Amino acid sequence: MNWKRIALMILGIILTIVGFGDTMLLIFPMWIFAYLFKEKISLLLNRFPLPVAFIGTGIFFGLLTEFFAILNNLSVPAEQRILISPNPALDLIYGFFYYMNLIVVWYLLLRKISYSKKEVFLITGLVGIFTEESGQVFLRILSTPLEGSLYTVIVMFVYGIFPMITYLLCEERFKRTKTNFALKYIFAILALFLQWAIYGLFLLPLLKLVFG
Repeated sequence: MNWKRIALMILGIILTIVGFGDTMLLIFPMWIFAYLFKEKISLLLNRFPLPVAFIGTGIFFGLLTEFFAILNNLSVPAEQRILISPNPALDLIYGFFYYMNLIVVWYLLLRKISYSKKEVFLITGLVGIFTEESGQVFLRILSTPLEGSLYTVIVMFVYGIFPMITYLLCEERFKRTKTNFALKYIFAILALFLQWAIYGLFLLPLLKLVFG
């Protein structure tokens, strides 16, 4: 009997129950259950070409994360919602393209450079800290160090978990070529910042023009 799996299953169930009070906490059982059922999910994903499997899975978990955020913001006045759009339907549409852009960048990076799951999590989370609320999350650390730091950790998990899960489920299909590319972290950060800038400056305004 695998006590580790049993303990994780119990923890996942507890966090799911707790998450009904704060739906953003559901990203943690999402992570746990993806890990526990990795083999079965990976077997299903293996039926599809790697680009389709990886990008499709990334979009799915990204939108699931966004859905948790929408549920968490429903009780807040529209003007105070921390979403791409206060309108849930539009938020999911805009979110689809955001998560697609981000996961495509990671797909291209992982095809050329070797990153660990932990690196995918930390790099994406770090970029999320500086881009969420247009940098206000990072500035909050300076104004209220304790509260700001705790919020920063939450933001890092929100941004970092879904691409890490995606890589977890598709990792074996990437060619694991060792690299001593010392600048690979800077390269990934710049690539993610670039996609964020392109999305915010060009794609999002176009989507708002089309969908309102």
